[in-house]
Amino acid sequence: MPTYQMTVIMRKMTHPTLVSAVKKVADEIYTSGGYIRNIQSLGTRPLPNKKRVKGLTHFEGTYMLMDIDVRTQDIPNIIDEYNRDKDIIQQFFIGKSEATAEIECENTLDDERKPPAERPSIQRLIQEGRRPPRFRKIFNDKTGLDYPPFHR
Repeated sequence: MPTYQMTVIMRKMTHPTLVSAVKKVADEIYTSGGYIRNIQSLGTRPLPNKKRVKGLTHFEGTYMLMDIDVRTQDIPNIIDEYNRDKDIIQQFFIGKSEATAEIECENTLDDERKPPAERPSIQRLIQEGRRPPRFRKIFNDKTGLDYPPFHR
């Protein structure tokens, strides 16, 4: 089963109601044969814009992150169930890849410790700034006047 990161935004609720809503979300994953690896609550935050969902307007929501293992063919059923749940404002799934690539850093510490005028990255910027412009005149006002007529 592939691993997904599921983000759920729930409406603002009291703590006991929120616990029961999270249990409903987790129960749907368990009934579809999935596993929950991690649950992380990001707390109640204001939404970036107001959302009108299921006849209610929401300005704040509780953000939850869940790392889950679930079969790919079960995701549409889970989304359908969450779309009918009145406590969930929004949900989305992001696939997590198991292959973590090694991060390779360039060995440029010695170059970065030089004064700015001697750094190769700064030298490239200076050479780029000395290049002639690609276009001489971009805008032709076609007025026949030797001055811009709309500027004072």
